[in-house]
Amino acid sequence: MTERLYYTDSYQTEFDATVRELTLRDGRPAVALDRSAFYPTSGGQPNDLGTLDFGAAGIYAVIDVVAGDGAVYHLLDAPSELPLELQAGSRVQGVIDWLRRYDHMQQHSGQHLLSQLFARRFEFETVSVHFGAEESTLDLDAATVDAAQLEEAEAAANDLVYAALPITAYVVDERDLARVPLRRPPAVSGQIRIVEIAGFDYSACGGTHVHTSAEIGPVKLIRQERRRGQTRVTFLCGRRALADYSRKHRLLIQTAALYSTDVSQVPDLVERSLEQVKELQHRVDELTTRRLAYTAQELLAAAQPIGEDRVVTALVALPVDAVKTLANLLQAEPHTIALLGSAAGGKATAVFARSADAAPHMGNLLRAALGALGGGGGGRPEFAQGGGVPVERLDELLQIALRQLRAAS
Repeated sequence: MTERLYYTDSYQTEFDATVRELTLRDGRPAVALDRSAFYPTSGGQPNDLGTLDFGAAGIYAVIDVVAGDGAVYHLLDAPSELPLELQAGSRVQGVIDWLRRYDHMQQHSGQHLLSQLFARRFEFETVSVHFGAEESTLDLDAATVDAAQLEEAEAAANDLVYAALPITAYVVDERDLARVPLRRPPAVSGQIRIVEIAGFDYSACGGTHVHTSAEIGPVKLIRQERRRGQTRVTFLCGRRALADYSRKHRLLIQTAALYSTDVSQVPDLVERSLEQVKELQHRVDELTTRRLAYTAQELLAAAQPIGEDRVVTALVALPVDAVKTLANLLQAEPHTIALLGSAAGGKATAVFARSADAAPHMGNLLRAALGALGGGGGGRPEFAQGGGVPVERLDELLQIALRQLRAAS
């Protein structure tokens, strides 16, 4: 059994203890102590990190903390065979990573605050919680949460931050639990640890928390998404919210500088720029289509007759999408077969197409030509695309297909 010091003092960062057990977990040495301030992963809250100092046996980083059979096991970044001096009964000094712990405390206390707010204001119950390394989320039993509700919840959360409500933890016997207005029933029985945000929220919880709601702030809700009939709200508390504000403020200042304007004008200028880009892109598309039409006519003028059809064979310096458009223009011409190759982006691509009144099966033709060079591809009777051959062999690929057409005519 390990005495869990964080139950009574979440702010304790150092402690002395005695080794109770040495074992292996997940292939790593694990140490169980008689007392520990390290929080093991539980209830969605990630574990603490830090170090254990065994004196002459060395100082080892704690890379994971897990609970089992009443004990807390500290997984060490160490060889599986620990020094002989390290054994049951050894004294050890533990130090937790305080910045990580405090960050988790801010997020966890903030989650309690937000879950109660959504329940009271909108009758949205929290279904599940996830505390990530950068963001945390609440899954609410609401199909939708509109922007006005998110703004209201965020404002109310920060009002409670300013109120500096005390946050305390205490143990209640399950026989007396009816006197505690819990937000949701506990998942355990017997002696139940309650975390209370003074008069506002009561939750059965074994996690670590800050002393007052003032330490949670600021609270920022950054986005929402629908998930199988529920709504996931992503939030940031404390230092995470401050860091997010600083980063976004810096980006906004940089964007305003690009436009040589005030930050308040950035949205309008960006919207105007996007409209201009759309107009320019539309013009580019028009000019590209005209250019491809001219290119198609030039290629048709140089086409080779094979039977009743004329065959265009060409390597074109165009992106694949433009090559496909060119092939479509050519196949719109009567009795036309197009064998086109592109090396755009350093990748060989072949596009074969034919008009409706031409006979050869383009998918079969391309598959056979590529197969002769170790490539792969295929497609429909009228249109096919493939690759997988070196760029320098593209012309050879087209010539193979051209010979096959002549042989079949």
